[in-house]
Amino acid sequence: MIGLIRDMLRTPEAQLDPYIWGAALLGHFAIGVFLTALVGWRAGAWRGAAIVSVSYLLLWEGAQLAFFGGGLGDSLVDAAAVACGAVVAAAAWRNEGGAVAAALALLAAIGIRGRR
Repeated sequence: MIGLIRDMLRTPEAQLDPYIWGAALLGHFAIGVFLTALVGWRAGAWRGAAIVSVSYLLLWEGAQLAFFGGGLGDSLVDAAAVACGAVVAAAAWRNEGGAVAAALALLAAIGIRGRR
């Protein structure tokens, strides 16, 4: 596991193995779920999802691009997976199954499209 994380941090664009790529995608999804649960506890479900999605895109992925370079496409995929996790957390919290299904369908589409 440590080797997997070290490889992903060292070469975020070079995740040629589909299992490593899928693990990174689902890891970002889980970050969105966790952070939305944490932030949403104080801010509310949908406000928390919006805060997490925008903050992750601008602060984390933006900082990675600014300081370390890398690919814009990789950052957008990561941020989209976090946003999908945020929507799933908020929608599940508010019992909105359609939004959960839509976010999971989008995540699946990103996963299928990303590996072609």
